[in-house]
Amino acid sequence: MSEEAIRYDASHIKVLEGWEAIRKRPGMYVGSTGERGLHQLVFEVACRAVNEVLAGRASSVDVALTPDGGLRVADDGPGVPVEATAGDTGGPGLEALLTRMHAGAGPGGRQAAEMSLFGTGPCVTNALSSRLTAEVCREGVRWVQEYARGVALTPPTAVGPATGSGTTIAFWPDTDIFGTAECSFAVLAEHFRQLAFLNQGLSISLTDERPPGGSRPLRFQFPGGVRDFVAFLDTPAGAAEFVQRCCPRTRATAASTSPTGWPTGPLPPGRVPQRGSPAGRDSRPLPERARHRHVRS
Repeated sequence: MSEEAIRYDASHIKVLEGWEAIRKRPGMYVGSTGERGLHQLVFEVACRAVNEVLAGRASSVDVALTPDGGLRVADDGPGVPVEATAGDTGGPGLEALLTRMHAGAGPGGRQAAEMSLFGTGPCVTNALSSRLTAEVCREGVRWVQEYARGVALTPPTAVGPATGSGTTIAFWPDTDIFGTAECSFAVLAEHFRQLAFLNQGLSISLTDERPPGGSRPLRFQFPGGVRDFVAFLDTPAGAAEFVQRCCPRTRATAASTSPTGWPTGPLPPGRVPQRGSPAGRDSRPLPERARHRHVRS
């Protein structure tokens, strides 16, 4: 083995930062460079919008697949601040959100269950998109900023007055990374349906604008939360049992059902009555694969 081959010094250590690191190793941040990773781009942007709803700053989230291969995520919150973060010289708040990992609103409110892969946020989507446009309506002013492959092309620019408030992020995944992979409406719909079940009070819509001749809209909102989820998973079962516990920083909910005809009262450990028999009589060992649904968030 040559001396050059075994030599190892500081020059062999490579440091990748920001968007360069994300684009060099996309699988580390979104799981893959196929359909799964493509969907994760959507979830990273939608997670920020969902957290706005859970924090009480917005009432709904709207996601759309556009005919030109792009995606659009909008919320009706107060709009991402465009001014610099207090005590931070790294630029406007909007730019920090789109260029720094883990940037976003503070942990003062609820956080979305089952959403972001590693909590990296919209900056990953920005870095892995050939183009991204952010539009913010805040305090009567409409702001726009554009990016290409994670690099800001313009600063946040006021383009006119705004009616209402909110944030809209539109992006086009980079085909140099994801090739010909396309977002699946069915996969996104299933994910957002589960998200609405697990985050009680969330209203989220998904619209496919790609089909010629008309769009395909769906809206997910389940006031019963996980109780509705159990009913959705196992409709023939009996009424769902529901438990909720809260502490200052955490709220946990759980719902479960047992097949119709099974008793709900206490039984000896590992024993259950035969179907149709009175509780506590003609009992048998608990079946190995008893039908049982349990969901918690």
